Amino acid sequence: MTESKRRRESAASSSYLGPSLSLSRYAGDDVDRLTELPDVLRLQILSLLPLKYAIRTGTLSSRWRGLWRYRWSRPSLFHISSVQSLPHSEFVSAVDEFFRRRDMARLDCLQIMYSPTPAQIPDLKRWLGSRAAAAAAAPILEFNFRSPSLTRLTLRGFHLPSSPPSFRMFSYSLEILNLYEIYLSYASLRRILVHCPHIRSLSIHHCQDLKKVVVPVSTMRLKKLTVVDCRKASEISVSALGLRSFRFSGALLKNYNIKCASMLEDVYISSGMAVPAMPRGDWLTPLGELANLRVLTVCSLVLESIAALGARAEVGFRLFPNLVELQLLMVMMAESNLWDIYGFFKYFPCPRLEKLFFELPMNACDPSLTMYLEVPREEPPNGCFSNLKFVKMNGFKGHLNEMQLAGVLLANSINLDNFVVVAPMGNNGENCESSTGNLLQYVFTELSLLPKASTKAAIILTETDIPKYRPVHFQV
Repeated sequence: MTESKRRRESAASSSYLGPSLSLSRYAGDDVDRLTELPDVLRLQILSLLPLKYAIRTGTLSSRWRGLWRYRWSRPSLFHISSVQSLPHSEFVSAVDEFFRRRDMARLDCLQIMYSPTPAQIPDLKRWLGSRAAAAAAAPILEFNFRSPSLTRLTLRGFHLPSSPPSFRMFSYSLEILNLYEIYLSYASLRRILVHCPHIRSLSIHHCQDLKKVVVPVSTMRLKKLTVVDCRKASEISVSALGLRSFRFSGALLKNYNIKCASMLEDVYISSGMAVPAMPRGDWLTPLGELANLRVLTVCSLVLESIAALGARAEVGFRLFPNLVELQLLMVMMAESNLWDIYGFFKYFPCPRLEKLFFELPMNACDPSLTMYLEVPREEPPNGCFSNLKFVKMNGFKGHLNEMQLAGVLLANSINLDNFVVVAPMGNNGENCESSTGNLLQYVFTELSLLPKASTKAAIILTETDIPKYRPVHFQV
């Protein structure tokens, strides 16, 4: 028998992994020493690797292909398919017993390959929420079941394969898709959206590997897109023509392109970091196209960008004719931040604005901020709050710049009904200049001395965030 023939026979004898594992070796000096190791040792190596790297070892050779599935002492792949000869109650009991015995042992891949009836959906949810399915940081989820009545799908903590064909089963039913802590690429997400053109709402939360979000034009019914705390996601492109709500909260959003932005009615943009330079792309042009916008939340970075570039813009963003509610998320409240706020109302007049919310920084002392952009000094706006009826300043501490902003609002809001001030929790009397040491009393006294354009304006002070005074974008 030749040397190559002996090697082929040896490879064939060790390629099957049953209850007992082969310990055969290759012969010869030119063989990869790692592949030459016994299966038990190679499985030990795989057990020390993260799941995605263990899977990639399947490309090394035929002897490595599929070996990752057996890296745990108990099966890490669980295939659930209905057995026609078995009553459903016994089928459910058998699956429940498996999860009970497995307890917290890792489950790398969960396959669901049958079509549940509406009465069986609670069982499916219980299995997906089991401790075994949730034990791994990113188990792979594969499913292939038809459910023409399934309109809402929420997935949490799974690794979706790069090409998820099973989503085709929801082509004409799925309307709401929520992804939490899912490991997927932007290409995988795009394929899912192509397969599910009837999706109306897409929410993506804490998907750490997602670098950008691309919504194809085929997702023509998409009305709401939410992207929250996806740390690598810095680009968003939406080709769907009917988007009404766009909400982004996370790290720096470098580029975003939304076709038919004029259809948007609800926008939330919050970047949780400051940057030493302007992001690439034009942040202002998309904002200038929001003629139908009714509810808007923006962060300090957006305000700073508007103030820095607003005076040089040649076209667009001169009016928010239908804006009713505005929320400003202030990371700092230095003098330059006041100029940013004034600049916003200068470049974006809001004639129908009724509700104005401020989320103030929680630092106890008056801030000092290094200006990353050269922001021109702006004078307080006059006469642009004629329709304003409600103002809320959350985290109000009575600092100089906060008081100045409050004075501008009270002096220019002729129809103001309520001016709500929420003191920061746990700050009663601390870092307060009032001799009484009572923050609420100090703030009330100072605000009462400010001139008011509206005789019916009521100043409401509280330490708790009362639900009826919360903005539309209270939770994103």
